[in-house]
Parts: sequence; structure tokens; C-alpha cells
Amino acid sequence: MSILVYSSKKGNPVTDSRRVAKAFGRSHKSVLKALDKLECDAEFSRLNLAPSTYTDSRGKKQRQVVMTRAGFTFLVLGFIGKKAAEFRQGYIEQFDRMEAQLRTPPPTVPLPDFTKPAVQVQQVKATAGRLFRLNGDPRDIMAHHRGVMKCLTARTPSQYVRDAVARGLRVRSLSGRQVLRRLEPAKAATAGFLDEQVARGHTLEQLTAADVPATLTAAFAAMLRCGITPAELPQT
Repeated sequence: MSILVYSSKKGNPVTDSRRVAKAFGRSHKSVLKALDKLECDAEFSRLNLAPSTYTDSRGKKQRQVVMTRAGFTFLVLGFIGKKAAEFRQGYIEQFDRMEAQLRTPPPTVPLPDFTKPAVQVQQVKATAGRLFRLNGDPRDIMAHHRGVMKCLTARTPSQYVRDAVARGLRVRSLSGRQVLRRLEPAKAATAGFLDEQVARGHTLEQLTAADVPATLTAAFAAMLRCGITPAELPQT
């Protein structure tokens, strides 16, 4: 089963309507319709069914609903069929695992040195492996790389390479990521961090909404100027 339960900004295990739609083989529109028809009181909705938005492929804000275990359970109890029963059980197990993870402090380990190209390449491979395991569709990997480049440079990988060639750089045979490592190492380090987080189960949309790309790029730029590596930073 795909990783469909994740940690909210407040550190609570949640899922959302888009993930539920994908897991149960339904359209997102039908899941939103089912949520709108739930006969739960206003207080339950406030605590367990939070309205939210996401940015679609056209750059437009669209509606979604983020839900707690209770909200998810309330919703999918109305779904019928063997597949629905299997997914309900799997989701509940994921909530249990996420809650256990959130209760257990992670061990203190040095941060990967995302400023090193070799580490960035490792993160690319790890993320590609996870995305392919989820759906077996290599287009998910390409979409992820386009999304990373878009949020960091406002251009697709191919556009980024073409711009570099237009500036007289001999990079025509390189990928967008390779050119990024050469021209903007702080953004390349941020790309490595985004890869690592997606490999851990977060989404690029979550990270972008939290302003991670811009904030982290500035931090990596400062570290590169000072000659500090992420592993040297104090761990908490």
C-alpha cells in the first residue's frame, strides 16, 4: 500500500481527500461530494475535517480536505466492497505506525551534506526508486523533477538548459539538475533536500506551501559562503 498517511505541520498523522480518492480508485470530485454529505456535527468537522487547497498542474488553487484518523474513518465507513475494506484496514495500520513514529523521538544523526553533488545524486536515485515503487509509472519521476526545477528556478529542466546554452555555456548535453549543480549550488543543495523529503513520504506541495525551497536555498547559500556543511550544524 502506498504511503498515504503523513505528518501535519502540527505533528499529527493525517491524510487528505486526494490521497483517499487515489487509494480507493475514485475521482477526487466524488470524494469531496461524499465529504459534503457527511452528517457529522460542526465540532467534529472542525476538529477532524479541515478545508485546504492544493495547486493543480495549471497552477490554479483547488479544494481538498485534510482529515484526521477519526475524519477518515467517518468518511470511509460509507465506502463498500472488498477493496474498500482492505484499504480501510491498511489506512488504519498506517495511522497507527505514524502515531508511533511521532511518539518516538528520532535518533540524532548527522544531516546528509546536501551541498555535495554525490549526495544530491544519491537523493535523486532514492526518490526515483520510491516514486516508481508507488505506482510503477516513470512519468511520476519526471513530474517530480519538473516540479523541483519549477519551484527553484521557475523553469522546466529543458528550459533551464536552453537558457544556459543561450548564455554561451557548453551544457547542451547535460540534464537540468546537472546544470543547476554547476550554476546554482545552493539551489542544487535544496533540490537534494526536497528529494530526500519526498523519499521519506512528504510531498513537494507540502514543502512548497511551507516555503521550504526559498528559505532553505538562502540557508545553503550562507553555509556555502562560510564553508559550513549541514553535518556540522548542532543536532536537536
